[in-house]
Amino acid sequence: MDEKIIEKWIQQLSKEENLLKKSLKAVAILTELLKERGIKPILVGGRALEFYTLGGYATKDIDLVINGREYAKEALEKMGFKKLSGERHWYNTDLDLAIEIPDEYLAGSTDKLTSIEIDGMHVFVIGIEDLILDRLAAAKFWESMQDAEWAIKLIALHYNDIDFDYLKKEAYEHQVEDILNNTIEKSSNYIKKIRNDYKKKCED
Repeated sequence: MDEKIIEKWIQQLSKEENLLKKSLKAVAILTELLKERGIKPILVGGRALEFYTLGGYATKDIDLVINGREYAKEALEKMGFKKLSGERHWYNTDLDLAIEIPDEYLAGSTDKLTSIEIDGMHVFVIGIEDLILDRLAAAKFWESMQDAEWAIKLIALHYNDIDFDYLKKEAYEHQVEDILNNTIEKSSNYIKKIRNDYKKKCED
């Protein structure tokens, strides 16, 4: 791809003040650069959680699953990212962005990915169901109460869009079925609370 086009994209990216939008646009550019290789970066981790919670969760890191690290290395270097020896992250200090590629294969279904279009390019995000499963596993096996709370909020925010048949099946496979049932119940109570608070606000 023409280096001038990439340079133009990066210049436009540097003007973006919203960190989530900047991160998504950076992933969109990387995805565009890797498209001819048939490689599809997938956004996971904290930035995916931030996307699904509409900015409710904040993080500086961009975690990506990419099957093709060497090609990703070339693309990231074209975008001005550098990786120091011994470091896990790729940094672009001008953009104030950090990218890590923790895995080559997605712990979840590629059929459940969410696709976002940005300036004619695409970003692929881990499916909401698989992100919930990830948080549930952290809650159960790492005793992370924070992740348990995020799982509740994710279900509450996306209740009507979630494939519960898939979610329950995978929860059983991942041995988090017990905590999922409890989380669904709590998310229902969370939805009721939001509705009641909204109703009271309208009545005032």
